Amino acid sequence: MAFYLGEATSITFKTLPFIFLRLAIYFLFGLVFCIYWVLVYFVANAFASLHQYATVAIWVIAFLIPFPIIRFLREYVFYVLKAGHVAVMAELAITGKLPEGMGQIAWGKKQVMARFKQTSVLFLVDRLVAGVIAAINGVMWRVGHVFSGIPGVGGLVKLANLVLRFSLTYVDEAILARNFVNEKETVWQSAKTGLVLYAQIWRQVLATALMLGIFAMLSYTVLAFVFLIPFLGFAQAIPGSTPFFVIGALVFAAVIKLALFDPWTLANMMLVYLNETKNLAVDPVWEEKLETFSKKFKEIKKRALGESGSCPLPQKVEGKNKI
Repeated sequence: MAFYLGEATSITFKTLPFIFLRLAIYFLFGLVFCIYWVLVYFVANAFASLHQYATVAIWVIAFLIPFPIIRFLREYVFYVLKAGHVAVMAELAITGKLPEGMGQIAWGKKQVMARFKQTSVLFLVDRLVAGVIAAINGVMWRVGHVFSGIPGVGGLVKLANLVLRFSLTYVDEAILARNFVNEKETVWQSAKTGLVLYAQIWRQVLATALMLGIFAMLSYTVLAFVFLIPFLGFAQAIPGSTPFFVIGALVFAAVIKLALFDPWTLANMMLVYLNETKNLAVDPVWEEKLETFSKKFKEIKKRALGESGSCPLPQKVEGKNKI
């Protein structure tokens, strides 16, 4: 198990502009989310007398409306924001500083667009990589089912799998970081190599991912309790409003976690992954294994070989060590 707590903390604080931007965007999203459902509640009550199914219909429509909006925000805002932050963190991890003459938010966005050209490519790479990681973890953890029948062990196995799935995003973003420090490889080549390397060091990364996943879950639990105290106090002043304030507390706890705690856990996982895979050669045996149980890895490899086209190589940026 490897941790880089000091270095991860230093990198996180050096990216405060991104932290504040994340906080502002997530806070605005959380606020709109809460206001939206409060409005839905009042509209549903207002139309309840018109028809016996009016309330149900309004709630169903209300659940369907946000999906295309959230998908748009996820693909064109949150993914670019995340990738830009990862690009800046990767640069700080490798060189210790950012190029002068440009703000880090603008610089991070520039790296993302230069590397992926279109946000749709970034979105596709991220989803495919996440799918392969899930497949790797699933195969590796099947042995856990052998012990699930042992009294007391089954619950631990289920808990470990839950935490592992929760920490999946940090591994995903660590492989994305590798993409930014290997300009000689195309996006798809880097993704393919990064996944094979992850499979080779799965055990080393797993322990760190589990601990960071536990930390993330505990941090959210603590934040939820912290927000519930004042929110429940406010609820006492407005009869019947307790459910809304409880939901509000949970939403804003998630906002703080996503904006402040997740970047630190990401920095730690990124450092573990980059250091564990440094100077590590790709094992062809593992590449063959990934092809046998992951169709998404086959798609990534196909794109890496250029059978379906690949992103052009970006211009080389001097002064970076290659992983």
